[in-house]
Amino acid sequence: MAKATIQNKKRMMGILGFFAVFILYLVCHMFYWQLIKGSELSEAAYNQQTKNRTISPKRGIIYDRNGTVLAESVTVETISVTPKNIKSGDKAKVAAGLSEILGLDYETILAKTKKNTADETIAKKLDKEITDKVRKWISDEKIKGVNIYEDTKRYYPNGSLLSQVLGFCGTDNQGLEGIEMQYENVLKGVAGQLVIGTDASGKELPLNDEKYIPPEDGLNLVLTIDEMIQYITEKYLDQAVADNAPVDYASCVVMDPKTGDILAMATSPDYDPNEPFKPTSEELISKWDTMTSAEKTTALQNLWRNRTITDAFEPGSVFKTISAAIALEEGVTNDIDKVLFNCAGFLNIEGWKMRCWRYYNPHGSQSLRKALMNSCNPAFMGIALGLGKTTYYNYLNALGVAKKTGIDLPGEVNGVIHKINAVTDSTLASAAFGQGFTLTQLNMLNVICAFGNGGNIMKPRIVKEIKDKSGNIVQENPPVVVKQVFSSDTASKVLEMMKSVVSDGTGRNGKVDGYYVAGKTSTAEQGRGEGKTYTASFVALAPADDPKVAIMLSVANPRGKQGHSGGTVAAPVVANILSEVLEYLEVPKNYETKDAIKKVSVPDVTNRTVGEAIRMLNDAGLKYDVDTTDLNAIVTAQMPIAGESLNEKSLVKLYLKGNDTRFNTTVPDVSNLDIVTATKKLSDQHLNIKISGSGRSILQDPPAGTSVEQGSIVRVEFRPVGIDVE
Repeated sequence: MAKATIQNKKRMMGILGFFAVFILYLVCHMFYWQLIKGSELSEAAYNQQTKNRTISPKRGIIYDRNGTVLAESVTVETISVTPKNIKSGDKAKVAAGLSEILGLDYETILAKTKKNTADETIAKKLDKEITDKVRKWISDEKIKGVNIYEDTKRYYPNGSLLSQVLGFCGTDNQGLEGIEMQYENVLKGVAGQLVIGTDASGKELPLNDEKYIPPEDGLNLVLTIDEMIQYITEKYLDQAVADNAPVDYASCVVMDPKTGDILAMATSPDYDPNEPFKPTSEELISKWDTMTSAEKTTALQNLWRNRTITDAFEPGSVFKTISAAIALEEGVTNDIDKVLFNCAGFLNIEGWKMRCWRYYNPHGSQSLRKALMNSCNPAFMGIALGLGKTTYYNYLNALGVAKKTGIDLPGEVNGVIHKINAVTDSTLASAAFGQGFTLTQLNMLNVICAFGNGGNIMKPRIVKEIKDKSGNIVQENPPVVVKQVFSSDTASKVLEMMKSVVSDGTGRNGKVDGYYVAGKTSTAEQGRGEGKTYTASFVALAPADDPKVAIMLSVANPRGKQGHSGGTVAAPVVANILSEVLEYLEVPKNYETKDAIKKVSVPDVTNRTVGEAIRMLNDAGLKYDVDTTDLNAIVTAQMPIAGESLNEKSLVKLYLKGNDTRFNTTVPDVSNLDIVTATKKLSDQHLNIKISGSGRSILQDPPAGTSVEQGSIVRVEFRPVGIDVE
């Protein structure tokens, strides 16, 4: 009996031990899953029972300095499907319907409806006109599982204007180029979320509480760019490319020399950031379909490049202004009109005959002013050699020639200069007239701006301030003085010499009626030997006595009938830009031109009666031509269009509702005529003239013999007879 009792106790102890171990296992298991794995499981359960939808924030707006919108986000919509909410028998119907409305591949959509996922995107960035058709189809066919979400896309209201500076955005609204990329973290904002409950199969639960986390919109940028100055710059830059074709490209920067503000920055050809992967030039379009993928990528990247900062080049003779300033600073002379130099057409340096550009007719005895006016190479070679390489290159380093300017734009490159121990007499002599080293166009202009700012070099500024959506300033970027390299006296004397370059030197094609312009020409070699090309440039500050605007325009490898010199290719274009920009900025004129032709802006007379239109045109000082005597008839179109700048007494052709017949005329040949004769010859054909320069006509656009609409504008460029340009 005792033995049985002991056995029972052992059995009981075994059972109790088993349960104890089992309970300990359960406790440990619960501890593991609840405390160690608890948060992970909770998150998994939450994810299984909910579905998140990202709510895109509105990307910040980019404004010009006057508050004009340059880039903004507009509302679009995205269409997706929730496969588990679509019945098996309806999947083909859904795919067919969406395929037809959206113009997408049926099989691709059908495959997405069969996936085991919570959400499948079908199409993004759709206009409401398209999505409203989908809404109607959903309602009419009682479709389930098709979703329409609000989204945004980037929109550039001015198309290609300022494209290489602004850049563009990708499909997910991320900045890929330009300001859009540089200020991505400022512009993009913070995405929001919409959390929706779902059942075990992933279907949305009706009447379930939704959790909405609103997005935070991006901040807004205010640029230093002036939209009107940008428009004027691009208009004439594109014309320069056309007039000097073929060219590699042309680029231009316009600055305020006293603040470092970038007022305009352009490269031609350009692109439309609304469609950045679409070719724009006729040449590129014509061969696009025959190009490989790699060739297309390279071609597009070339269009996207802001060459004013991404391409370093040898500046050529514009750099003689710097050599002249160094000569004054170092006391080579204090009198810019004292005769110091004698040009024999060349200098022999280290066995090289380094020639003046006018070697065939040497400049002879010259002062520093005359040397700059004549753009004489031997004079400036002599200055650099006399100062020595250490002194001269100390100035180049102080000016930051080989450094980036630090502008808030992506892709800026360094310049390249020789290390001091590698500088020979020939490289020093070459540097004196802007050859043998490189820098960007922006850097070159920024240094020259110092002459219009008392010798102070500014940091180029492209973003003026950052604002929130209520207009409050979050960050202000004030003008920054980098350093003063030249004295105010030196700066003033260089401006005076540059003024003479335009009035009587190689830059005479850069004259602007009513204003004194300080300028310098350049015809710079790029490369050597068989691959050598030329870059034609002109730099100017105006008005010369108190500059409000600084500009540098370059045309790379011009191969047209005007040749490749800066005086003939670039200077007239800069004159055209300055003429309109100074007028737009309401800068007072230095003098009144004798018998000056008054410029007037064409008013918009469309959608007005003929009587009203006639009064408006008379008030503006313009003539009109209309095929009716009914003063109550409605004007539906006009030529030229509103906003064009014309000479006083020019003709505006009016077209009427119900009588819109257009009349063409043939452009006459006005070559080698003076302004008065050319104007009359065009007027006789019911055509208007836009005058550039003075003297006799050397170029007209459209060319003689072209059939154009009456009232059209013919651009005619005039040039003084016998002008000597570099």
